[in-house]
Amino acid sequence: MSLPQIDNGVVIPPSRWKCARCDKKDKLRLNLTDGMILCGQKNWDGTGGNNHAIEHYKETSCPPAVKLGTITADLEAADVFSYPEDDSVVDPLLALHLAFFGIDFSPLQKTEMTTAERELDQNTNHDWNPIQVSGQDVEPIFGPGYTGLVNLGNNCYMAAPMQVVFSTRSFNSRYYINQSSKMAFEMAPADPTADLNTQLTKLAHGMLPGKQSVPALENDDKANARTTLVARKGVGKANSAIKQILQMNTNGSLASAIFTGCP
Repeated sequence: MSLPQIDNGVVIPPSRWKCARCDKKDKLRLNLTDGMILCGQKNWDGTGGNNHAIEHYKETSCPPAVKLGTITADLEAADVFSYPEDDSVVDPLLALHLAFFGIDFSPLQKTEMTTAERELDQNTNHDWNPIQVSGQDVEPIFGPGYTGLVNLGNNCYMAAPMQVVFSTRSFNSRYYINQSSKMAFEMAPADPTADLNTQLTKLAHGMLPGKQSVPALENDDKANARTTLVARKGVGKANSAIKQILQMNTNGSLASAIFTGCP
């Protein structure tokens, strides 16, 4: 990573960090260009920082920043974020970039999750069960066409599009009405787990009849749900380029499903 660093006399202390623009003392990022310590982005639920790190980038165009609470002796695990790419990146020269501001990373302990760890934690542990309309909880419905899909923490972008496409007549007809699971497996290649037709048919016959769409037992909120894990593998096998965008966003996964699975 080619990174120009500004020699402005900044020396970062080993602890007691604080945002330069507010009182935040956690979720802090060190700008690797000018040494500014600023808080991270505010989350949709009001947690997180006050957006000062990204505001600083917009003002100065100094792009990469490392999350201070993720720096340990294992620098490969540190969370370096590139604002132009809006994503975590790898900085192979992170040790040199930290040393520029006087940081000895060897004794530091991890105190915060990386961006990837936080996203996985939110997807896995967030309570997705309450359904609200105008702030009021509503009761779920059950029956044919109302089978849910389990969020495994890394398949939510595929689950939502599957619910959409299997509500359409074309997908419903091809993979459910006009094709049985037995027929799909008989036509499948040696590895049916990598066959798109087989997996979409299997998913359709799990979602659409409503046999598993029944009120969940107490403490069993996944009793009325299927998973999309193997179907996701089938879509990825059908088009190698899709592997790169399946988890990018819901729009990308929806396009993937339509272009590879539509009649």
